[in-house]
Amino acid sequence: MGRLILRRLLTLLPTALLGSAMLFLLVQLVPGGVAAAIAGSNATPEVIAQLEHELGLDRPLPVQYLEWLRNAVVGDFGRSLFDRRPILAAIIERLPLTAELAGFALIVALLIGVPIGVAAATRRRGPLDGAITGLSGIGLAIPEFWLAMLAVNLLALRWGLLPATGIAPLADGLGAHLASLILPVLTLASGASAAVTRFTRSGMIEALDSPYTRTALSLGLPRRQVLFHFALRNALIPVVTIIGLLAGGLLGGAVLVEEVFAIPGLGDMFVIAVQQKDYPVVQGVALVLTCAVIGINLAVDLICGFLDPRTRG
Repeated sequence: MGRLILRRLLTLLPTALLGSAMLFLLVQLVPGGVAAAIAGSNATPEVIAQLEHELGLDRPLPVQYLEWLRNAVVGDFGRSLFDRRPILAAIIERLPLTAELAGFALIVALLIGVPIGVAAATRRRGPLDGAITGLSGIGLAIPEFWLAMLAVNLLALRWGLLPATGIAPLADGLGAHLASLILPVLTLASGASAAVTRFTRSGMIEALDSPYTRTALSLGLPRRQVLFHFALRNALIPVVTIIGLLAGGLLGGAVLVEEVFAIPGLGDMFVIAVQQKDYPVVQGVALVLTCAVIGINLAVDLICGFLDPRTRG
């Protein structure tokens, strides 16, 4: 397992460097630039050029990137162009909400998708399998932002069952906090639940058709024991593998969901920074989210290596 961890870390390091370089270049290539955003729309070219010199933006891009990367490694993302607040402090303040939203959405997706996928696989080609497959296809097709607006309109505004926007702090009570999370979490988990259902179903079908499952059944072992002790463990390997992809999708989807439900998380911070052309904030938030996805994928690789020694290589 130690060799697996070392090998994965050596693989992820170039990925992290490449991702950080792409984030830096994409922001630098945006028309206008940081200096123009600070100076305002009425600034003359001379003022913008002077500001670029003061900020060091007239230096070669590789030099700017290495300095930005060196500062980012030690947690110094600079300051916001507008409120001059340290970016790291703002990220730390907003990160728990986004992590809670994405984490609960992933848990809900697994709690919904795995049992439904198992039920579909054990009754394949039947009416239940057809209904589950059709509903999972709909779940994958419906955009999350549209589902979020529909949920707010029906469940919150029209029927008054749940809070429409915002997240109640824990100081208001655990019940109020969890109630305010229901709509955004279910909305964010819709697509992930459908994906988990599809992968669980296909993994279970493959496991149920495997020789070791047929042998266990022929030896007279209880079907429930064979189903959950042998087949499900192997069927969950592809599900665990896609958790990294789902986590990245959930963090990306949180941007839209936080906007619809007015949740002050990293997604909301990112959107505001893009609208204000606050490029240092955009870079900082994007880098944190990228590192989070890379870390989740590393954890997924290690879990897969534990579940299936063949993947350790």
